[in-house]
Amino acid sequence: MPEKKKRRITTYLAAILFLLGVGFLAIEPLQNYMIEQQSKETLTVDAADFQENQSHDGNYDFSSVEEVSVEDVLKIQFSSQELPVIGRIAVPEVGLNLPVLKGLSNEHLLTGAGTMKPGQKMGEGNYALASHNMTDPSLLFAPLHRAEIGMNVYLTDGKQFYVYEIKQHKIIEPTEVSVIEDTDQSLVTLITCNVDGIKRLLTQGILVETVPVDESDEIAAHFNL
Repeated sequence: MPEKKKRRITTYLAAILFLLGVGFLAIEPLQNYMIEQQSKETLTVDAADFQENQSHDGNYDFSSVEEVSVEDVLKIQFSSQELPVIGRIAVPEVGLNLPVLKGLSNEHLLTGAGTMKPGQKMGEGNYALASHNMTDPSLLFAPLHRAEIGMNVYLTDGKQFYVYEIKQHKIIEPTEVSVIEDTDQSLVTLITCNVDGIKRLLTQGILVETVPVDESDEIAAHFNL
């Protein structure tokens, strides 16, 4: 093969490899952007729809939860299905503000916080939520890694604000499912993966106050309402 032609082929191959490399580097930022936009869009669901969405049949199959993939994120973007938003969650001190969705489908966990048990009611029992941890510390449940004992977790179902104070914040084994079981206390339990995905981060708070939504502009501000 002539030397000139060989150099040209080498140049083309180098250019292709460079473009592929740039493409791979761009995937994660693009994926994160789509997740962020999906969460923000879903936050615009009117509170009047929360009660209606409670009739949705949630998926509580833990085995259906998978690692975040570009394919799953794209499916959400092009899906015409309305997600069953039943409330909102905020932890203002770490910048967490997400929709609460009924059920544990991967689609839900890539949009906001999914309920972990059927029949859950905010302010009653052990209200357990899960979402994905992300490399971007501002997305989904990744901000919980900066949470601390004593911070407040706020939930709303459109009628009431539920204020919880964080009492536990620690890494647990994936097999410690007892943390989502009901107790004599009214709790909120938030579960996500730790940094390497092998274990789980548990953030758990106890209910300290319930306030009607029209009686606290201060709490409403935590949800950007």
